[in-house]
Amino acid sequence: MCAAVGALFIGSQTVAAQEKVSFPSTDGDLKGDAPTTITGYLYKPAGSGPFAAVVGIHGCDGLLDENGEIHPLYGQWGEILSSKGYLVLLVDSFQPRGHGSICESPIGGFPVLPDREMPRDAFGGMNYLRSRPDVRSDRIAILGQSYGAMALIFTIANGALPKDVPPEKDFRAAVAFYPACPYILRQTNGHWRPRQPMLLLMGESDNYTPVAPCKEVIAHAEEGPPIDTHFYPDTYHAFDHPNLPLTVRTGVKLPPDGHSPTVGSNPTSRADAINRVTQFLAKQLQ
Repeated sequence: MCAAVGALFIGSQTVAAQEKVSFPSTDGDLKGDAPTTITGYLYKPAGSGPFAAVVGIHGCDGLLDENGEIHPLYGQWGEILSSKGYLVLLVDSFQPRGHGSICESPIGGFPVLPDREMPRDAFGGMNYLRSRPDVRSDRIAILGQSYGAMALIFTIANGALPKDVPPEKDFRAAVAFYPACPYILRQTNGHWRPRQPMLLLMGESDNYTPVAPCKEVIAHAEEGPPIDTHFYPDTYHAFDHPNLPLTVRTGVKLPPDGHSPTVGSNPTSRADAINRVTQFLAKQLQ
């Protein structure tokens, strides 16, 4: 599933990333040769640091729109968190591999998978941040929405840390918005637990990535670090978008009944989510 958003912007409130960077993924084992060179976009706080940092993972619509601009759903978190003193790296897993949006593809046919390429890109982004003198290398979190939240959940799964990354240099915390949990249940046989504390935020009315399977994932994760969850009433998919009117995606038909999902902002839920995310990161990355 994807974080389904339109090419909507918020005018003068939108600030472009300060710097475009590149770094190697850790996907050499998948390719059997040199790793993919991944593109990232940095949002920097004021000052010289060193700063705690956040790796941002995009949804199935990709990080960039058709004009090559960062979707506001993702860019807003770069702006919000950098204003709170975090250095934010938004990772683009699609464009470097020649893909735009893959939301219309059947999930089994996705060319870039949340449990294959994207976790390796997340670790590549973490390694890149750890190499920067303005980053506190032991204070890096990961945040993702929808397809990116699925990738996040596989990235922080117990046993998924690459052997060359010492535990003290691992991600310190994770923030997941509305992942598609049926895929997670299938791929993990219902057995998943995180290595880090996680904050999970979803809308109770989400009919794109419903909450019930995610509640099942959380219920089975009885051991390990704490998982803080909040499910917002009367709230749909992509509720944290800064300016997306409620829209029924009539071009998308989802099982089991072939329904078209609703997506769109919820200002009240979004404001609460910003509060929860900033408080969670302040606690975990202090």
